Amino acid sequence: MRPLKIRFGFFRTGREWCAAAWTDKGLTALVLPRPSREQALRGLHEYLPPLPGKMWEQPGARVPSAVQKQTLRALSGKPFRFFVFDLSFLTPFQQRVLRATCEIPWGQVRTYGWVAQRADSPRGFRAAGQALNRNPIPILIPCHRVIASGGLLGGYGSGADWKIRLLENEGITIRRRGVKLVTAWKSSDKL
Repeated sequence: MRPLKIRFGFFRTGREWCAAAWTDKGLTALVLPRPSREQALRGLHEYLPPLPGKMWEQPGARVPSAVQKQTLRALSGKPFRFFVFDLSFLTPFQQRVLRATCEIPWGQVRTYGWVAQRADSPRGFRAAGQALNRNPIPILIPCHRVIASGGLLGGYGSGADWKIRLLENEGITIRRRGVKLVTAWKSSDKL
């Protein structure tokens, strides 16, 4: 695999900072709000493959306005548009899982089993969960919309508090022991 030519930058969300990384092909990573630019930068290091140290010494570029706008919409609980992602540094299975996750409509949830089925691995719900835990573009690739079977919340790479906040922003009611599904799945959707 040829090395990624990545640019990165920061933008504010109130008092906190998001970080984003992108290539000419699309968005590669997005860090949810953190208290400082340094913490947001550390988040990029966690999401991306190893990159030359010199790259991180750059001051950072201006984050494309579409990334900023759609991230802010998603954080405030408004429907957002997907755009082009560059996930070429991930395995084909991880890419299929993330593409399947993008099919989940705003304000709805699906199970890890549903995602695995859509990623052509019907028995791979645990592997799908691992791929979602490593989602480098949380919120815009809406892994928070994926729950465990039986309506239980399941995990989230950025922590349960973020998952609850994002689901509630989309109008999904959270119960103490799981998620109350407030939108019906279409009968054609297999769980």
